[in-house]
Amino acid sequence: MKFVCQKNAILKELSNALDFTSQRNTMAVYANVCLVLEGNNLTLKATDQKMSYVSEMAVEGIDNGSTTVVCDKFLNIIKNLPESNIVFEDDDDKIKISPEGTSIEFKLRTIEASAFPSLDFADEDGYFKVSQKDFTDMINQVIFAVSDDESKYAMNGALLEKDGSGLVMVGTDGRRLSYINRKIESEIPDFPKATIPSKFLNLIRKLAVGEGDFEINVSANSISLKFGSCTISSSLIKNDFPAYKRVIPEHQSRFCIVNISLLSDALKRVSLMVENKYKKVILEFDENKLTVYCNESDVGAGKEVIDCKYEGEPQRCAMNYTYLLSPLKVMDGVDARIEFSEPGRPFTVKADSERDYLHVIMPMNLN
Repeated sequence: MKFVCQKNAILKELSNALDFTSQRNTMAVYANVCLVLEGNNLTLKATDQKMSYVSEMAVEGIDNGSTTVVCDKFLNIIKNLPESNIVFEDDDDKIKISPEGTSIEFKLRTIEASAFPSLDFADEDGYFKVSQKDFTDMINQVIFAVSDDESKYAMNGALLEKDGSGLVMVGTDGRRLSYINRKIESEIPDFPKATIPSKFLNLIRKLAVGEGDFEINVSANSISLKFGSCTISSSLIKNDFPAYKRVIPEHQSRFCIVNISLLSDALKRVSLMVENKYKKVILEFDENKLTVYCNESDVGAGKEVIDCKYEGEPQRCAMNYTYLLSPLKVMDGVDARIEFSEPGRPFTVKADSERDYLHVIMPMNLN
């Protein structure tokens, strides 16, 4: 195998492929990227057994062939080469890397392509289109609520399901829940409910360019996405996702409307005096004012009063400030609407103007 390509072109593809390799697997080939050259088309493949990546790029092909090479070392070598065309040549059990017009030469050991696992993607028939913007918006609204506690395996991803002409995505860690129901212009075929691992969702956000569509296919065991010259896939989390509809309150008797920026800034300032272990702040709702404070500790205390729209009896609750700050960061509009019935029951946080998402937060014990 021998080909020539520009440094930046292959650098981008290898950077993407690296996220799909595994450095901890006992089989060395899972740390490698597979290169397959046919004519002037180079295919790059990577997998960690749970997730897979395939992409194609145009090169100046000289001799067809295939091989695999350790991805992180390959990437780091190319990063540090001068800006120029690079010649890649597979020779027995090594690949030679030589920038044109220089005396630089690297050789990396390879593993033959026959040792690389075959990658299975979904059938062409089952794909449906969703704009990249819509799908990444959905991920952004729920990803922070997904649990990173491995003992809560069923919550280590976000649920994706069809709802009429829309898609629902939900994330929860048992103490908070984020929900979005996005209407989709294209027709969506029926597909089984899918719990998508958070790592894969974060990679989708990283690879998305914000324009064009994702073509998505969801089967009982995996999800595949196609965009541009790239196809990625992931196995799904098998455990049953919690019954999230039971968590979302149907009616709450009290509400507070508050400026998103003012509340976010107040939380950030008061949190400077909060103990990191509990991250607890107190919210006190009174006639058209909201007080954010933390209890006196060995370090000190913080307090801030901001204007809001609230009517009714004064109410006080305790909350993990990060649980409130995270949804505020991704909300559209100027004001947030905080709904609740009583301090010990779930709080609903949503944009005051009509949006297709909401966030449910369980309060903490006041004592």
